[in-house]
Amino acid sequence: MKILVTGANGFVGTALIHQLVEAGHEVTALVRSLDRIQSPNKKVNWIEGDLLKPESLPELGLIHKAFYLVHGLKETSQQFEFLESTAAVNFVNWIRSSGASVIYLGGLGPKGLDLSPHLRSRHLTGAILGSSGLGVIEFRASVVLGEGSLSFEMLKALTERLPFRPQFDLLNRPCQPLALGDLLKYFELAIEKEISGHEIIEIGGDDVATYGELMDLYAELAGLKRKKIKIPEVETKVLLKALDYAIPEHSQIGKKLTESLDHPTVVSSSSAKVIFPEVKTQSLRVAMDLARSRSKTHYAPLWEKDFLKIMLSDKLLTQSGLLSPELLKNLEKVGKLKDILTRDKK
Repeated sequence: MKILVTGANGFVGTALIHQLVEAGHEVTALVRSLDRIQSPNKKVNWIEGDLLKPESLPELGLIHKAFYLVHGLKETSQQFEFLESTAAVNFVNWIRSSGASVIYLGGLGPKGLDLSPHLRSRHLTGAILGSSGLGVIEFRASVVLGEGSLSFEMLKALTERLPFRPQFDLLNRPCQPLALGDLLKYFELAIEKEISGHEIIEIGGDDVATYGELMDLYAELAGLKRKKIKIPEVETKVLLKALDYAIPEHSQIGKKLTESLDHPTVVSSSSAKVIFPEVKTQSLRVAMDLARSRSKTHYAPLWEKDFLKIMLSDKLLTQSGLLSPELLKNLEKVGKLKDILTRDKK
């Protein structure tokens, strides 16, 4: 088949393109800049264009399926919801003449308007695609577990960097992670499916877990000892500020995702099992361990950066009560940070 992939240099897009090429499909991949592609696959037709600038998009020939994997999480603008909607409208207008039907990866979340900007934009994008008149399969997923996944990298970074496992209300929300390999299986089967209308399919792995339990599982599999320490309940903006210190590489994206922690992201429909009975999803433990073993990133422990001393100089964090005397006392009970590192290595 002739298949178009947008968001082609992202985590999912990169893995999908590799799978499509291996299966013998003719792949066209859209990226904002060809200069950003490292070691481009020579079997792929790479095209350059920006969905926010429709005049930059090249003409398309016949396309059978078009994957919409564009996401504005990396956008710094506070208007990223508007930008995401605009990109979706431009995408529809661009591919309409190609004859393609659409496969879109959206986000799990409850119905209604009381959602975080991130989840709200995911659902709105799906609604825009679905109302286009094109055939659309909208897969809705929670955390995708795989090496390089933004959610997985944040989970890994926080667990490896912090000398303790923070315990607060937001981390008690349930989610239903899905292994990258299982997501790609759904995509593979969707390619062969005749698509008409707008079909929403919720997908997830075998297990439901809280975000805190995901951190616990990663720590266990990585051989890290992380004592749970209760964190005072503070305003979300305070937690978002703390991310600038804890995971500066991912804080911009992490802030948008953290705002979504308040909502459960759990499969509520059995349609995936009915429509795609061939997909036998992996257990959470297997999926997490596979992502961990394949991940090549390294996150230096915060004790190497004098983390607490720097945070204590931030007025927002100290005045909020997040760094309360009780919390600092509990941190002392954990032990000297270098000693913790030594125990982890033994």
